[in-house]
Amino acid sequence: MKKMFFIIATVMMVAFLATSCGPKTPEPILLGDGNLTTYATLQDDVSKTFFWGVRETKSGMAKIKCVFTAPPKALEEFFIGETSDKKIVFDNTGKILISGTYCFIDKLVGGEKFIVSRSPESEGEKVYIVANGKAIGPKEKLFISAEQIYYRQDGKLGVLSYDNKEILQNMEEIYIVKGKTKKDEKAPTYYLCKEDSGFKLYDAEGKLVRKMSKVQASKYTKGALDYNTMKGLYSSKVAY
Repeated sequence: MKKMFFIIATVMMVAFLATSCGPKTPEPILLGDGNLTTYATLQDDVSKTFFWGVRETKSGMAKIKCVFTAPPKALEEFFIGETSDKKIVFDNTGKILISGTYCFIDKLVGGEKFIVSRSPESEGEKVYIVANGKAIGPKEKLFISAEQIYYRQDGKLGVLSYDNKEILQNMEEIYIVKGKTKKDEKAPTYYLCKEDSGFKLYDAEGKLVRKMSKVQASKYTKGALDYNTMKGLYSSKVAY
């Protein structure tokens, strides 16, 4: 009887020591306003490596599985977490907005925020952005203005709306033309585009206004500014 008691006590002691000597699980961390909580789980007992996941604070419902190598960090009203090979951006509901090898947040002139996610050129660069809660892309290059998003893809240019709608695509050149307006009115935007078939003028919604000859188009293309960020995208000060 004493021998059996000694064996049981020894087993319990070994189990206790093994547990007490193991890596301690980090405490959960509230994110932002506290709607989400990030928590850790042990992935490798030998290296004492923990991966982090995200769940709703009140319900405990898992929103993002344990893939982050460290607790996610706040990016204004967004959050960003790193995995072993990329970064993931999500909102305060746990919805994944975008992911990529390189992510950053920026602001438009008017203060509206957007997130850019890109992969290195060595991997064949692809760019996404998140605006108005929607992921837009991927495209090879993006030029972002307060009104529209201009992009380059497969050597051609295009225009996207902030609702991810294709306004124009497969253009050789795009000239951004501001229309004439009365005092205190906002000048409308037009696009003079060079296509395989020649020059055409489109409105801000991508509707054809009229075709133009090379001579007629020169009124808008002469002296236009070439954006360094995107070859073939121009800004023209000549009003339509």
